[in-house]
Amino acid sequence: MQENAGNQKTRKKKSRYHRGEYLSTKTGKLCKYRSGWEHKFMMYLDACEQVVSWNYELLIIEYLSNKKTGKTKKYYPDFSVTYQDGTLKVIEIKQHRKLTQVTVIKKAVAAREWCRNHGAIYEILTEHELKSLGVL
Repeated sequence: MQENAGNQKTRKKKSRYHRGEYLSTKTGKLCKYRSGWEHKFMMYLDACEQVVSWNYELLIIEYLSNKKTGKTKKYYPDFSVTYQDGTLKVIEIKQHRKLTQVTVIKKAVAAREWCRNHGAIYEILTEHELKSLGVL
């Protein structure tokens, strides 16, 4: 604990998420992840023989944030993955319980449209899909 100017003790806020850095053996890039699931998925991508390359939060997709004002925001999907057969997938890692959140839906709509226009596939992977892949 630290003391501030008013002699009140303050606690350092502990993050709920598992954050850190991962050096990819496939891409040679150092990636800063923001969840344990993302970290495990990075290791999965490096071990997967069908994956040629992957990037973390490199792709930027604009989406309509507010219909009334027309305000747009930028969405950075978690992963863009290129497979041996040339398939490009844009992948978001998300807890299943968050799939109904308005912002998540807006981002997914924009990402699906971007993927249609660029010949890619958009996927949201929840704990269910990650478990079936053997990631969790």
